[in-house]
Amino acid sequence: MEQLIINCDLGENESHGQTRELLHYVDAANISCGVHAGSPEKTRSTIRRAQESGVLVGAHPGLCTAGGRGRSLPTVADFRQLLHDQVGAFRETAKALGEKVAYIKLHGSLYHAVEREAGLAESYLEFLRDRGQGMAVICRAGGSFAERCRVAGIQVYEEAFADRAYRLDGSLVPRAENGAVLSPDAALKRLRHWLATGEMATQEGGRFPLAADTLCVHGDSPGAVRLLREMRSFG
Repeated sequence: MEQLIINCDLGENESHGQTRELLHYVDAANISCGVHAGSPEKTRSTIRRAQESGVLVGAHPGLCTAGGRGRSLPTVADFRQLLHDQVGAFRETAKALGEKVAYIKLHGSLYHAVEREAGLAESYLEFLRDRGQGMAVICRAGGSFAERCRVAGIQVYEEAFADRAYRLDGSLVPRAENGAVLSPDAALKRLRHWLATGEMATQEGGRFPLAADTLCVHGDSPGAVRLLREMRSFG
């Protein structure tokens, strides 16, 4: 596990105590920009706690809806404005605290949309080139956007999910479906197999090859602290 960055979505609706505990086990914090969840105050306090913990700080912008998920996607213009507003405000907050924003990771529906919506993907790349100022990107391992970033000369970390079920095509099982979020025991069993073989087990029972630079555990997943703690014990 030493070569993998462990990241976690934070600054949402978890308690301050949960934030501190989760930060103890991660290398990077994907911190809500205070729109899809949390608040500007929660964003600021989480950046400060991440800073104190010595972990990488990343902006985690999302849709302006409860939970940041839904079938309705923004227009290209609205997406560009969302990035400008949320990442801009996040960077100003981090700067005031003396912290560098190391990367961006889109939240929820936006994360998946840039894999299939060419207009949104291009708008995101333009934002990264014009306003990224050295920030890296976390995006789906094996997806199309990771390759587009590399071609554009943007540093990219390809991400796999420790606590979410996969389908054979490499996509995540939607959260609304049964079994979409794995228990710690199921996640650890699958993770050990993946680390040993490079193959990710799927909900259908098959496997597919998957290479990744970083592993995500969602802070709101049941047993997230236990999962992270046991992941840290892997050789």
